[in-house]
Amino acid sequence: MEQTYTWAEMMAVSIAHEMSDGEFGSIGAASHIPAAGLRLAQLTHAPDLTFFCGGSGASNPKIRRLTESSADYRNLVTAEYQYSLDDVVDFETAIRFDFAFLGGLQIDKYGNLNMAMIGDWDKPKVRGPGTIGLIFTGGFKSSFIYTEHHTPRVFVDKVDFVSGAGWLSGGNSRAEVLRPESSGPRLVFTPLGVFDFEPDTKHMRLRKIHPWTTVEEIQAATGFDLPVADDLRTVTPPTPEELHLLRTEVDSDGVLRRYAPVA
Repeated sequence: MEQTYTWAEMMAVSIAHEMSDGEFGSIGAASHIPAAGLRLAQLTHAPDLTFFCGGSGASNPKIRRLTESSADYRNLVTAEYQYSLDDVVDFETAIRFDFAFLGGLQIDKYGNLNMAMIGDWDKPKVRGPGTIGLIFTGGFKSSFIYTEHHTPRVFVDKVDFVSGAGWLSGGNSRAEVLRPESSGPRLVFTPLGVFDFEPDTKHMRLRKIHPWTTVEEIQAATGFDLPVADDLRTVTPPTPEELHLLRTEVDSDGVLRRYAPVA
């Protein structure tokens, strides 16, 4: 009998599969899905992967109860180390982080992120928290984008305000503004699939789809024309072993199981 899982668990597994051993990265406050994926990667193929919880200062927390915010003090209980805010700023200005997980109210076709406002600057329709950590996108060697919502309102042709620089206007435009040691986003993770960026144009494209959706549904949920990779694949569903690790070693309280099941 096929085991049931949720789209949030699938996202965590998708993230885990893309992580590399030995890298050092950062996650923001509302990052429980990336945190689960990174911890799962540590427990499987990337034991020397290191990640830092930006909200609490915890490095490599091994708590079995997934916290819904990286700022939760419980992350410190089993952390290997606690970084100070001074340490974090030093890492970002020196481009020490290999990657960061970032999101936004809006995400455009070049991976630019907006967390400030939607609409006219003087009279916005929506006011967000501001640039917050996205201002440091030039201080990471690269980044991963993630969102729990894939709609045309989130994935827009052009963001209303650039809080975090992706590939800017595509091509070589990022390299003309930011230090060459800092690259743009590698991948985008959503409930519908995994996306990368075309090597030359830096335009976002569909790389993998999750088992419950189609290319047509993903295009309809995206506010710009979405190229499709020639080697488009379907993400492999979570294995019994992966679900067991998620549910016993990473998320014993079932935070990810509160989302809608897809299988």
